[in-house]
Amino acid sequence: MKKTLVVLLALLILSTTMVFALVTGSPVIKGQLPFLLTNAGQGPGGKMARLLIWQSKAIQETDFDYNAEPLRDNPNDLAARDYKMLFVIIGSSAKGLGASGITIEEEIARLNKMIVEAQKLDLFIIAAHIEGKDRRGNPGSADEQSIDAIAPFADYLIVMKDGNQDGKFTRIAQEKNIPLTIIDNTIDFMQVIKQMFPTE
Repeated sequence: MKKTLVVLLALLILSTTMVFALVTGSPVIKGQLPFLLTNAGQGPGGKMARLLIWQSKAIQETDFDYNAEPLRDNPNDLAARDYKMLFVIIGSSAKGLGASGITIEEEIARLNKMIVEAQKLDLFIIAAHIEGKDRRGNPGSADEQSIDAIAPFADYLIVMKDGNQDGKFTRIAQEKNIPLTIIDNTIDFMQVIKQMFPTE
């Protein structure tokens, strides 16, 4: 009987968490289509975000493009369509950098160029850090360099709670006057997307 009660309680907590996904901080902004989804630091977060956007069913697959390394080979990547937003998922990976055959210094140089081009094209820049503390590091690390290259230039920030334990994103948001929405878990990113692109 006790075991059954524990299982039922766990299911109740899980279902409540799923229904009332914790999205706090600044109100979710209204999204604009189409947008370009990419990553900063060559981590797996970009592909993870693409999957979560698909699973949210908030928009069509044709409403956005995914490009892991815009401006690396093609100077017109950000102007390939009439993009309204640049959606950047921040998080570095040594494996990802190795697979791309680049150093973090080369990646940061590309990101700096990407931000300049996005501003020139007047794209609304969203920076999201959705993998939490696993994509944080010591000062000067690849993760921190990726954050520093993107977050201060964003128009809107989405950050997983345990990736902001040191308050870095809060400080950036306050200093640069950037709206900051906090999610409890990576899966809550879907709720943000649904609120960005309401179907009703």
